[in-house]
Amino acid sequence: MEASYVRLGYIDEKATIFVLRVTFAFLAAASLFALAATLVYIQAANTAATYIAALSAIINAVAAWHYNEIVKVRVGQAITVDSEWTIDALRHSDWAVTMPLLVLKLYALINNPGHDLIVGSVDASALIACLMILLGAYSRLGLDELSNYEGLSRFGFLIGIVSYAGSVAFLILLLIDLVNAYSGVENTTLVFAFFLVWPCYALVAFTAVWFRQGVKESRYPKYIALAKDLCFAALDVFSKAVFAWHTCSAAFGVQVLGS
Repeated sequence: MEASYVRLGYIDEKATIFVLRVTFAFLAAASLFALAATLVYIQAANTAATYIAALSAIINAVAAWHYNEIVKVRVGQAITVDSEWTIDALRHSDWAVTMPLLVLKLYALINNPGHDLIVGSVDASALIACLMILLGAYSRLGLDELSNYEGLSRFGFLIGIVSYAGSVAFLILLLIDLVNAYSGVENTTLVFAFFLVWPCYALVAFTAVWFRQGVKESRYPKYIALAKDLCFAALDVFSKAVFAWHTCSAAFGVQVLGS
């Protein structure tokens, strides 16, 4: 029995690919749903709702395209260091685009231009969201999750740690501003969940880093690769597709997941 099965239980590769395809379908459906809502709001001349629905459509379309590419890699290549680099490059390029848009969408839902932000403005928050992803991408893609830390120079290892720490610091800063901004808004319990789930992304990434430190082999461990697929897919569906359904459903006279 492979070490991957012993350490984290049986994770089937075909089942994981199926989950990735389902994730693509959810994101694509959410994008089309948000696009339909956008057209409804345009007809109703509701500019604010149109903006939110359009952001939802773009976010989910970008994510769906990336998942389609991830499925192609997972189906066409064996799990290797190179294939996982490609998949994580796709993930980070997705997040670098969608995270700033999610920040803009959240503040559009607040609709309170007078609120004070630590970072100064909504535009600055979106920029910080992008920088947060890029710092994490450097540690993952440029330094391979610090897996070969014994072969890194002290300076290279320090840069990797600082990049991860900076990414987490930006995440905390964004969450503080969002929590404070939403504290005065009614019926926010569910909306809180859509951005308070963000630390789970960091938890998954750090868990992968932790487990790779004990791997003394050149190939990428299968159990880590597939576990990341499943965790990130679940998080993306919730924070993007479900969020889109929740915010756009009012265009059709219903409210998904309550008000």
